[in-house]
Amino acid sequence: MRRRAFLLITFLLASACNRTPDRKEALRILRTANPALDSATTFATVWKDGPPWFSCAEVIAKFRASADSAVVRKRVGNWRALVLADWVTLRDTVAGRVVEPGWCAATLRDSTARLAGGWSPLLGDSVPSGTLRRGWSVPTGRQRVVVNKPPRKVGRDSVMVDYVLTVAPNENGVALQADKDSVPRRALFLREDGKWVVAFWHQ
Repeated sequence: MRRRAFLLITFLLASACNRTPDRKEALRILRTANPALDSATTFATVWKDGPPWFSCAEVIAKFRASADSAVVRKRVGNWRALVLADWVTLRDTVAGRVVEPGWCAATLRDSTARLAGGWSPLLGDSVPSGTLRRGWSVPTGRQRVVVNKPPRKVGRDSVMVDYVLTVAPNENGVALQADKDSVPRRALFLREDGKWVVAFWHQ
C-alpha cells in the first residue's frame, strides 16, 4: 500500500512538473513580461493626400482589389471606413485649382472634433510636385493581447504560445474599424526554477 501511495505521489509530482501552462496562465505570463502588450495606445496613420495620379474614382475602385495594393490599399485603405462613417469626404485636387500632378485628397468633415479627439498633423514622404504628403497620426484605442489556443509543448521545459494583438477601440478606432485589426504573434516559454518565463518573442 505504501509503495502504491509513493508511486502515485511520484507520478502526480512528475505530472505537475511537466504540466504546460493553460491559456489563462499563459496570458498572465505574457502580461507580466510585457505590460505594454495589454495597455499601449494604438495609432493609425490617415493620409490627407492619396497617391499621385490616382483619381478618387480609381482609389475607391482599388480599395478591395489586389492591383496597386501597395500604393492604394495599404496606404489609404482606411479612407473607406472613414467615408462610411461620414468623417471624411474625398475629392480630386484637379477639380478645383489645378495642381500638377493631381490626386485624390481626403478632407475632414469636422476638423475641430477630430483635432480634439487627438488627431495630430504629420508629414510623410515627398510627392512628385515636390511637397511632402500630408496626413494625421490618430490614436485608435488600447492594445489587447488574447491567447486563443492552449500553449503547445515543444520540449521538456519549453512551450510555444500563439497569441493575438487586438485593439479595444476608442471613438476614432470605431470610425476606422480598428477593432477588426488583429496581429498574430508567438512567444517561446521556458521553465526556470519551476516557473514559466518568456524566453523569446517571435514577430
